[in-house]
Amino acid sequence: MKDFISIPREALDALLKAAGSPLTPEEYLASLPATGDYKKYRSRARAAVWSKYILLIATVVSVLWGIADFVTTPIFDSLPAKIEDVIVAVGLVTVTFFEFRVHRYFRELNPAAPNLGFRNQSYFAVAILIYGLYHAWASFHMQIPVEYNNMLDADTMEQIRLATRLSYLVIGIVGCVSQFGLAWYYRSARVPTQT
Repeated sequence: MKDFISIPREALDALLKAAGSPLTPEEYLASLPATGDYKKYRSRARAAVWSKYILLIATVVSVLWGIADFVTTPIFDSLPAKIEDVIVAVGLVTVTFFEFRVHRYFRELNPAAPNLGFRNQSYFAVAILIYGLYHAWASFHMQIPVEYNNMLDADTMEQIRLATRLSYLVIGIVGCVSQFGLAWYYRSARVPTQT
C-alpha cells in the first residue's frame, strides 16, 4: 500500500461512480485501513535500514573470511571449521536477504512486514544463541596448541578457557536478546485486521 493521497470529495464520488461502486465516499473511506495504523512502519523501516546494512557487512566479512580460510589451509586440516564457516555464511546470507525484504515491505506499508521481520529476527536470535552456547561448550575441550606447550601452564590455559567461555556466552546471550528485541519491535507495528 502506498501513501494515501488527499482528493476532493466530489472527485472521489465521481471516481467511485465511474468504477461502478455503490459506495459513497464516506463508506469507501471507512472501508480503508486507518492511515494512523501505518505510522509505526516508518520507524520500523529506519530500523530495518540499519539492520540490513550491518547484516550485509557481516555477511561480506564472513564470506571473505571463509574464502580466505579455504584458500590458505588444507581442506582436511580444519574441516569442522570450514563447515562452520559455510553454515555461518549461508545463515547470514539468508537473514540479510530477508532483512532487505523486511525493509522494502515496511517502506511500502505492506501488512506482511511485521510478521516477516519478527520471524527473520527471531530465527537470527536463536542462531546467535546456538552459536554462542556451542562455542562456550567447545571451549571446555580446548587444547593447548603444540607450539605453546612450553609457554602456557595449566592455570593460564584454564583462565583462557574461562575467558573464552564467558566471551561466547556474552555473545550468544546479548546477541540473542538484542535481535529478539528487534523482532518484537517489528512485530509491535502490526495493523489490526479489518472485520
